[in-house]
Amino acid sequence: MKPSWTFIFICLLQSLGISAIDRSSKLLNVTIDAHSGSYTINVPEQRWTFKGSIGQPMNEVYFKQGHDSIGWYKAVSFKWRNQVNYVGTIRWYQQRPVVLFNLTLPQGAKQSIVPFPAFTTLPDSLYHFSYKNDVFAAPQFSLEQTSTPWLLFDDNDNACVISPASDLIVAKLTGDGRTNISSGLNPEVQQFPAHFSHSTIMVIDKGIRNSWDIWGDALRTIYHRQRPANDKGALLNRYGYWTDNGADYYYNYDTIKGYAGTLLALRERYKKESIPLGYMQLDSWWYEKSIYDPDGRPDADHKNPALPFGAWNRYGGLMQYTADPFLFPHGLGAFQKKLGIPLITHNRWIDPHSPYRQHYTISGFAPVDPSYWKDRMDYLKHSGVICYEQDWLNYIYNKSPEMISTLSIGNAFTDEMAHAAQTDGVALQYCMAMPRFFLQGVKYNNLTTIRTSNDRFEPKKWKWFIFTSQLGYEMGIWPWCDVFKSSETGNMIVSVLSAGVVGTGDAIGKEDKHNIMMACRADGVLVKPDVPLLPMDADYIQMARGEKKPLLAYTYTQHAAVATGYLFAFADGAITDRQFSFQPSAMGFKGNVVVFDPLQHTVKKMQTTDTFRATLPVASYVYYLVAPVTDSGIAFLGDANKIASTGKKRIAMIAASKDYLQVKVLFAGEKAITLQGYYEHPFTINQGTLTLNKTDHLFTLLLKAPSKGDAVTINFKRKQ
Repeated sequence: MKPSWTFIFICLLQSLGISAIDRSSKLLNVTIDAHSGSYTINVPEQRWTFKGSIGQPMNEVYFKQGHDSIGWYKAVSFKWRNQVNYVGTIRWYQQRPVVLFNLTLPQGAKQSIVPFPAFTTLPDSLYHFSYKNDVFAAPQFSLEQTSTPWLLFDDNDNACVISPASDLIVAKLTGDGRTNISSGLNPEVQQFPAHFSHSTIMVIDKGIRNSWDIWGDALRTIYHRQRPANDKGALLNRYGYWTDNGADYYYNYDTIKGYAGTLLALRERYKKESIPLGYMQLDSWWYEKSIYDPDGRPDADHKNPALPFGAWNRYGGLMQYTADPFLFPHGLGAFQKKLGIPLITHNRWIDPHSPYRQHYTISGFAPVDPSYWKDRMDYLKHSGVICYEQDWLNYIYNKSPEMISTLSIGNAFTDEMAHAAQTDGVALQYCMAMPRFFLQGVKYNNLTTIRTSNDRFEPKKWKWFIFTSQLGYEMGIWPWCDVFKSSETGNMIVSVLSAGVVGTGDAIGKEDKHNIMMACRADGVLVKPDVPLLPMDADYIQMARGEKKPLLAYTYTQHAAVATGYLFAFADGAITDRQFSFQPSAMGFKGNVVVFDPLQHTVKKMQTTDTFRATLPVASYVYYLVAPVTDSGIAFLGDANKIASTGKKRIAMIAASKDYLQVKVLFAGEKAITLQGYYEHPFTINQGTLTLNKTDHLFTLLLKAPSKGDAVTINFKRKQ
């Protein structure tokens, strides 16, 4: 590729230390001044400027252009005149509003490095958002000084996302977001090998959710991260049973049956009730632990005083990662075979008193020895385990000094875990993760799920879950809300719309079959949307302003040119205004749509640029389907008994033309399925029993299971 004469001229000016702006990109421009050492990012559409300096003149300024995995770029590199061991590079892209900053140390270093970039001029009046440096990375409207993305945005929905792009465990953003922003590393890191490089990524564009997506896509591209399909493996594809904190059988069981017997009886109960289970999760109760809490206090000896003493009934660190023989006298594998479904198994930190420390390399609370991970993953594979849940990640980081102060230990911990699991075909789930572990997760294709809110899902955690799901999803990881009870309809709706894991933890006889079957088919396969339930841009803006209004989140199912939107409105804590509104155009719709409330069975037809207004009910949440009115005059609303009503595991295809609407429906053992929709004009169908409501123009269509195969194709044709 030959450089343009404009670019050559700019390079000549810059090499002479004369400031010049590359105006060939409409997305953003980069300027340097070699005499002063300053660099500037200008964004024409937003009229935003970010300016920083290396604090001294630049030497050996070079320019180039090229192509990498993100796309075509232009770049400038330079050295610090008084610190020749520092080489800075700024790379900006021509088709994406992305900037990459890189600091390289050709000779390495034995002291803390300078931050780069270090902005001291920022746009005025920006709101701030980041993720808290604590368990489950809670969302907050302030800038956490840690390894996390920072979101800066304004009232006009312009947004900037800046984050580390390498060294994700030990990276650190600092500054107040008004007068300065700097990107660097933990100050405890003092040793750097020759040719060490640290990078930072910056995205600036219109739209908060859009900017998140561009940022996430760029990082996933850098790390060759493939987001797994949201039906990959039983954990994501099927309804499951959980025994973690908040479940009825968390450190609890029927003492007559025993722990294993209780869970086997539950499995039989679900079979009898035709409730399909795809897997079962075993929480920290299944293995042996110490009596010492994370701070070393001997107060974790007896988790449930009503049950027998034993290493399983403690709440300290891991002693042995094998099934406690009191609970599973024949071993974990024998239990799994009798259960008949795969397992998800939990783990915590390695206790200072664990015998593993005599055989493997452990740094603080973190196993970094490849042999440890190989041995444990081999054990899980042969025990019928399909997913390993690494919990207590915040304590593992905080109690492992070398993970904080070196470049290698954090990578050794997570790299070796991921590699060993991948070798044995075991998926990973992170729990109690700080934002640095979310970012680190972009490296591992077998890290399929991550907890994005605190234990025991409930309405007061909906906001946390939905906002932090954005971080997980951008890193290629599906969210998991945590266990709840199947009778809790609001929790079930949010969990299904998360497009991730769905599972409950009721005691035998307390399960709500109706609600469970709203989530899955008769074979246990989940019917979900395409992407997680994520905040609308207006949520960020109104919360940054301090407005106490309902929050709105949405997701969708896309069938060729026909999309179905799922919008969830809810109250977060004390709200002073129960009124809310939205425009379907904000969800990507054009033309005419219907907004349907499946809980109240009400419908409204409207143009997408019009505003839908409603009041939050006493239940403090409401859920809508938004569907386009196709050229046939029909707005298809999917399976009347599913939360994600047009999810692709139920509705395999929707195709629209001028007079026709064609829908392919998948059966999975059901005798009949009821479809629903809205119609403007009379129409015909090729099969099924049709019922019309001429008052609100809603219809239902009862389909019987096919005599052969598992699919039925319905043709809706507008009458001429």
